[in-house]
Amino acid sequence: MLTKSQKLLYWLIKRQKCVEDKTKLAKLEYFADFIHFAFNNSPISDQTIVYTRQKQGALSRSFDDDLEVLKKQGLITEQPKYHYRVKEDRSVDLSHSEKATIEYVLSKYGHLSFNELISLCHRQAPYLSAQDGGVMEFFTAYNLVDEYADYPMQG
Repeated sequence: MLTKSQKLLYWLIKRQKCVEDKTKLAKLEYFADFIHFAFNNSPISDQTIVYTRQKQGALSRSFDDDLEVLKKQGLITEQPKYHYRVKEDRSVDLSHSEKATIEYVLSKYGHLSFNELISLCHRQAPYLSAQDGGVMEFFTAYNLVDEYADYPMQG
């Protein structure tokens, strides 16, 4: 059984076909969780997920462990190094609004390089509100609402 953060990573990789950089995958996870929180009052990942401010932007503390679980369960492959693809096609139980947020993030940012994603992250309130190595609080995502006026509201 996968955690919500593992499901999010799996779905990002599945929908992207291939994510060619580990840092890019970490930033896509951040954008999906924080944008979803801004509009839906909860992240896609579990509420207990912790993001910290790192040199290359936001990083979930469970990111590396989550990737390892997905690889060990045979759901994704990493060939060549830091290039992630789905190995076993499986459906995951994400809500319609969670999948819509992921699609929104991928359409907006999926084509960008990891350097472009880092630059975007560094300019956002959640990153700016934390100290180096410090926790990026989910409530700071509410500051992103105006930045994403084109977010597809549900309901």
